[in-house]
Amino acid sequence: MKLRPRSHHSTVALLALLVAIASLCSGCAAPLLTCPRAIRVPEPPPPQQHPAMVLFATDRAPESQQIGGFSGEMNLSGTRMTYGARCEDAAIGSTSVCEEPPWLRERLPARLDKREFLDRIRASDSDVVLFVHGFNISFDESLEITLRIVQRTGVQAIPVAYSWPSHSRVSAYGVDYDRNEWTIEHLRHFIHDLVDALPEGAVLHVVAHSLGNRAVLAALASADLPQQHLGQLIMIAPDVDSEIFKDLVVRAGPFRRRTLYVSDHDWALRAAGWLRPNAPRAGDARKQYVVIKDMDTIDASPLNAGRVGHSVNYYSQAMFNDMGAVLKDERPAARKLSACTVKKITSYNADHGTQLPCTVYRFPPAK
Repeated sequence: MKLRPRSHHSTVALLALLVAIASLCSGCAAPLLTCPRAIRVPEPPPPQQHPAMVLFATDRAPESQQIGGFSGEMNLSGTRMTYGARCEDAAIGSTSVCEEPPWLRERLPARLDKREFLDRIRASDSDVVLFVHGFNISFDESLEITLRIVQRTGVQAIPVAYSWPSHSRVSAYGVDYDRNEWTIEHLRHFIHDLVDALPEGAVLHVVAHSLGNRAVLAALASADLPQQHLGQLIMIAPDVDSEIFKDLVVRAGPFRRRTLYVSDHDWALRAAGWLRPNAPRAGDARKQYVVIKDMDTIDASPLNAGRVGHSVNYYSQAMFNDMGAVLKDERPAARKLSACTVKKITSYNADHGTQLPCTVYRFPPAK
């Protein structure tokens, strides 16, 4: 059954309550930039989207009541992993009809063994975009978002979804947090296999969202991957302690560039920060910016990101356009982003004689 847009009323209500409590406790933060923030950026139209193949790997347990479906439970059998491909559509609520070989035409996943899966990568003669989802995401959603990222960024790459066992419920945040940690070892081995199977001259781009950043960064920190096969590392709204994020991202491997997208109106990250008051999230830009050498920090606050400010399903096309430029290895200046200086860091540099990076980029204001 095709995924339908889910109602966000319960999510908004819960997160709004947590944010209100947190705001009372924390007060207001002073502006951190030397240039003003934009309120809104005009919404570009999305490109034409079409059904296409998505390869997937998952350590979710198969659902007995639905052939080819996967639940939010952990797969505790065998190697833990299942591989496959599915005809998917990036447009929410659309019907998928792929013009592909017969084995890809079924809506339910076509199961592949590990060798068959990696053979598809070898035969693709293409770069790969690997997407690792965050908290509160179902298996179906993880595949749809993966294709949406590839098609709306306009890159020519094979979309590969890694779907870990999220319960896809707001109330299951604690369970998801623990199972995200459980998946790290499986993800690390999968990334190794994926890189080893890349065609000559192809690269792996990794895109992670929310809690998915936690598993990705921990897996990459101990992966020891070859530089010639690594493209871009894109980290969107990471639900990761900012200090742990700083430690892990510098050990994530020799990617061409690392890009961090943050926002000051992400209610989900505010709620996560309230649950951990002494561990601000790396993607929450209300009071801080995480700025690291050889990483571009992009303030996406002016862009639409859904009612809770955290939904990839509803990200502005301007966000996808910028991600597409990142995947094509364009620097922020070429993307016409505004360069701003973080006052807190410049003051620290002046007081201590240091030269810490202090530049954050943001989208241009509405005209």
